[in-house]
Amino acid sequence: MRITRLAILAPLLLAATAAPAPRYAVVHGWPILPPGRVLGPCSGVAVSGRGEVFVLHRGNRSTDARAMAAVKEPVVEVFDAASGRLLREWGAGLFVVPHGISIGPDGHVWITDTGSNQVFEFTPDGTLLRTLGERGVAGADATHFDRPTDVAPLADGSFYVADGYGNSRVMKFAADGTLLFQWGSHGAGPGQFDIPHALAIDAGHRVYVADRANGRVQLFDAKGRYLAQWKSPAIGRPFGLALLPGKRIAILDGGANPDKVPDHDGVTIAGLDGREIAHFGRIGNQDGQFWIAHDIAADRAGNLYIVDIAGQRVQKFVRR
Repeated sequence: MRITRLAILAPLLLAATAAPAPRYAVVHGWPILPPGRVLGPCSGVAVSGRGEVFVLHRGNRSTDARAMAAVKEPVVEVFDAASGRLLREWGAGLFVVPHGISIGPDGHVWITDTGSNQVFEFTPDGTLLRTLGERGVAGADATHFDRPTDVAPLADGSFYVADGYGNSRVMKFAADGTLLFQWGSHGAGPGQFDIPHALAIDAGHRVYVADRANGRVQLFDAKGRYLAQWKSPAIGRPFGLALLPGKRIAILDGGANPDKVPDHDGVTIAGLDGREIAHFGRIGNQDGQFWIAHDIAADRAGNLYIVDIAGQRVQKFVRR
């Protein structure tokens, strides 16, 4: 068999042209909190187009919502992405168990409350624009939720809601709040969910769902038709998703995987074809480690922001 010089060089050429695996380093001392300030359990994080990082936490509230009393202190902390300086805070007296936070292309802020079974839309400064769902009433129809977890707003004003801990479904609403369609039921089959915990929508309108308790990411088209699933030891139990530049996605493993200790909390970077490119992180309370990591967001430069429930903090990771 004749082996040409090109055939010998081909693997080397491919290796030379392949993009290197991304590496991330924690930014020590980010963010900067006022003296004496401690965040509550941090459940959500989002980054605006203005370079502001919105962190959602629960103040002194645990996940117990039986009292249906609102958290008294502000639960939304807004930081400058570059410096980590606290810019403003809001949300006192509005939420029972705040869970997920998202920012739409119009800059509006969406928050889910698993305690009140509601979804809220705000301006960036905290002015309430709209409330969906009935406070304290769980349901499975077009106007009720059962512990909704996340919102994915789109440029045309429509939005998806992951609903959530109770209903195991994904819903799509028109800009005026009318339910357009929904899909999903409790289970482990294609298109079924066991805690759809986070959503992401790519430029091709594919819907990514972090199917947490099933330990997988499921992919759907814009109408909710099943396309594929990603499942691996590195992905673990995905709690959060963040789309990255270069057609990549960050998948946050929030843990609760006893067989993976001490490596169950971490981030997998993958292509939009599901190919795993890199992984970093582990359980712990030191800088760069996670203690029940709950949500992840990315800015336009590809830097990552990750919040902890038990660690009660937000951390910034820059790509190196």
